[in-house]
Amino acid sequence: MPVSCGGGRTGRCRTPVGAPRSTRPPCPTTCSTRSPISTPSCCGANREPAAALPADVCPAFPAPFPVESRVVDPAPQVTIIVPVYNVEDYLPETLQSIAAQTVFSQCHVILVDDGSTDGSDLLAKQFAAEHPNVTALQQRNSGPGAARNLALDLADTPYVAFVDSDDLLPPRAIEVLLTAIVANKASISIGDMDTFPKRTAFLWKKPFGKGDRLLESVVDAPELIFDAGPCHKLYDLAQLRQHGLRFREGVHFEDAFLAIPMLLKAERIALVDSVVYNYRRRESGSSIMDNLFIREQNYWDHLELCETLANLRPELDVFRREVLERFLVRSYQGFAMRAHTLFDDAALWRIFEKCTQIYQDIDAAFIARWTADTRHRVAYLAFKSYDFDLFARPWERVHGVVACGGELHLDYPVTPALLPLTRVSAVSVRLEQVRLTESGEALKVSGHVQINGLPMHRPIRTPLALRLRGGKLTVPATLERRSDLKSADDSREWSGFAAEVPVAQLRTGNHLLRLVFLTETGQASRQCLISAAYLRDAPMKRSGDTRILPGFAGRENATLLVQRASGAEGRRRWHRMLVRKDLRHVVSRRPFWKQRLLRLLTEPFMRGRDVWLVGERKDTAQDNSWHLFRHLRKVERRRNAYYVIASDSPDRERLSGLGNVVKYDSFRHKFLMLHATKLINSYDIDSYMLPSTWERGQYLKHLNWRIGPARVFLQHGVTDKDVSGGLHRAKTGVDLFVAAAGQEAEYVSKQFDYGDAAQRLGFPRFDALVPDRGGRRILLMPTWRSYLVSPSYNPSLRPRFPFDTSGYALFLSELFGSEELRLSLRRHGYTLEFLPHYEMRSVSTAMVPADPAFAVVDQTQRSVQDALRQCDLFITDYSSTAFDVAYLGTPLIYAHFDKEEYFSIGGYRKGYFEHKEHGFGPVCETAEETVKAILSYLESGCVREEEYSRRAADFFAVQDQNNSQRVAAAIAALPGPQQ
Repeated sequence: MPVSCGGGRTGRCRTPVGAPRSTRPPCPTTCSTRSPISTPSCCGANREPAAALPADVCPAFPAPFPVESRVVDPAPQVTIIVPVYNVEDYLPETLQSIAAQTVFSQCHVILVDDGSTDGSDLLAKQFAAEHPNVTALQQRNSGPGAARNLALDLADTPYVAFVDSDDLLPPRAIEVLLTAIVANKASISIGDMDTFPKRTAFLWKKPFGKGDRLLESVVDAPELIFDAGPCHKLYDLAQLRQHGLRFREGVHFEDAFLAIPMLLKAERIALVDSVVYNYRRRESGSSIMDNLFIREQNYWDHLELCETLANLRPELDVFRREVLERFLVRSYQGFAMRAHTLFDDAALWRIFEKCTQIYQDIDAAFIARWTADTRHRVAYLAFKSYDFDLFARPWERVHGVVACGGELHLDYPVTPALLPLTRVSAVSVRLEQVRLTESGEALKVSGHVQINGLPMHRPIRTPLALRLRGGKLTVPATLERRSDLKSADDSREWSGFAAEVPVAQLRTGNHLLRLVFLTETGQASRQCLISAAYLRDAPMKRSGDTRILPGFAGRENATLLVQRASGAEGRRRWHRMLVRKDLRHVVSRRPFWKQRLLRLLTEPFMRGRDVWLVGERKDTAQDNSWHLFRHLRKVERRRNAYYVIASDSPDRERLSGLGNVVKYDSFRHKFLMLHATKLINSYDIDSYMLPSTWERGQYLKHLNWRIGPARVFLQHGVTDKDVSGGLHRAKTGVDLFVAAAGQEAEYVSKQFDYGDAAQRLGFPRFDALVPDRGGRRILLMPTWRSYLVSPSYNPSLRPRFPFDTSGYALFLSELFGSEELRLSLRRHGYTLEFLPHYEMRSVSTAMVPADPAFAVVDQTQRSVQDALRQCDLFITDYSSTAFDVAYLGTPLIYAHFDKEEYFSIGGYRKGYFEHKEHGFGPVCETAEETVKAILSYLESGCVREEEYSRRAADFFAVQDQNNSQRVAAAIAALPGPQQ
């Protein structure tokens, strides 16, 4: 992992250089004098003259200038420097914690506002006016490094401390640091740091927890080198100046240019074993793209830091040099590993040349020790062997692995000295599917393999085999391209594998599965592990007289239990074996033992019942599942079809009169789950159909395989994008994937590996999809962004980026804020209705203005389908509901307002459907373009163009009201649990 700069706080650059300046008028002149200036009268009368300021400080511009410089204690001991930038919500609490210091009277606080635009500068001035030992300065926006340097030049106390303007100091923080540095005559005193609201474990915290200590140098606690920030420390100011240490300005890791050299040069370090600093973990930066490894400038800034530090090596003894090289290796590994994904060859060559010089003299074994894994070592291997192609395109230089004493190494020619950099640190083999081939004569076992450090953009040259340990059977395995793995990481595109095991060659018994690497230098094998998909696909398979049960041994080792027995005796032997497994499970009180016992006792009474359990989200009945259930109960009158829904759901009324409605989380719900032969849902089955107290992982391990229900995915929208990352068959274990169109079914069949399990049957909800236009409604219905909200099914999963600064929020703000749109809606008598995705409601509905021209659709009063049927014009971004609207013949607009975010940050990939070429309406990329398109349709009376009507007819080759009937027949044809 990359080492953080700024006290372990990766990428925390509080004041972006070039941020918007204050609204005050700019400085009309440039000052070139260093004479003291007086505080302007607007900042308070009778101020003392300030200390001399640098030449670039302009008195005509109200920044930087001293707001407070009163006479304080005769000999203040500590200068506390606080850079301030747009922290109006946090600054009062920070200043209060500084004022509450037990030695506050011995401190001189310098607040430097870096061109804030939110009122932070006024809070700083007010604080200075209230305290005679506080100086408030202001400068043009130049970044936190420049702000700290300005204050550092003015400091005239023996010691200096740094506090960020949104963090907090415990009351005794400065006191204990001051006591320690004075008593030990140390260069630095360092205390512990906590983060809030959530605690963080930093590598550099290892020396703490052993009491106060005096370190002769950083060599006594080398982990401290990874603490690259100046906070929670107290520095001897004279020594900082003696070594000429300052913050680097205009870079992202400005802290480390001072903090790390001082750690290396310090002769005595006083370690205070108590928390002296509370660091506030704020939401992600103001820009979604401002991620440590996404922002290109970070690569150059950190490389500049490494170059600067590397130049210190001649000044250091061998022990401190070793500590420095730990930092150089560990801190840049993440950048070195990812550089080829962002830069062209010209930029990569510049990085390569600089890194070659930095790392050339560092021992390969040392690099191997201080890098996380083989993935990170490949770049260093390139630097050490001076192989630019290996750095820029590692997949073209490494094509496989070789075995040595059971260990695997990358197949790359090296000298013995570089061998540690080629050792594969980990190999992960996960099984995902175990299915009989169409003929039933072979068992196809498939999964994926990940060889740490080996890119798999293409098939590797190393032959593979699957071995059934104990069965004396080894069969060839072939690599497969996997779109779902590629969507997560391009280097895993060809990491899928499959092997066909002849059923006739299987021996009775329980066999462990291992993947074998048949390398040029010998064989090496790794145990195959289970995955969630493997467990979903784990019900027994039967081929003739052979029964095969996928399972696991220990915690995760995949197994195949094979039994050969024919006729009735075979069924009885298999049943007795399952009963013994149930009883052992019950006796040992393993997870779900009560459910296993209940199922065992009630199975004779439920035998022969084909129980279909239908549902959507636990509180909805609006989608394909509801329409299918209504058909099953009213038309086919199936006795054993049940719908699961929460008792307090407003949609429960939709199910009245149908019967067999089951309360979610009730005993009946849990009982039916034990005997279901078909689980049918429009969404993820495990997320929404399992009772809330049933932990998904344990359910899959201990119950799902025993019940063996078929899984049916009805979908809640047409699949047009490459969403294989979540819907590939190797992840879902779904037995029937219902598609609405032939082109969609073909794409899912091939791209998502469903084969015949993907069928064009039509959506059940399309049976009731009859237009009801004329109410002068325009419907805005964008889809969700998983990276902006916490999903309802996992509220603990925090959003990766803030909603308020997203392209999604910006679009809504500009659209609803358009005066031209508002006036046009009023003139034509239309209402723009907003119906956000289920997962986005909590963050987006407040953006709709209180105006008769706009409204928010209440899904408890009006279903999504009704809203779609009743709109005269539809607006969406990438939502699959556009296909419903196209099916209805309603005109629509695609608003691709955050295309870059959606596909890069959101992880979505384009599929077979291109909106501009195949879509059913115009494509807009901004709120302004969207408004113009809306106005155009309003003027034309909301009529769809002929071209878009032709496209819709071509896509939906069949448009009838028999979708539910076809889906029900396909579900009935699915085989039930094997005996």
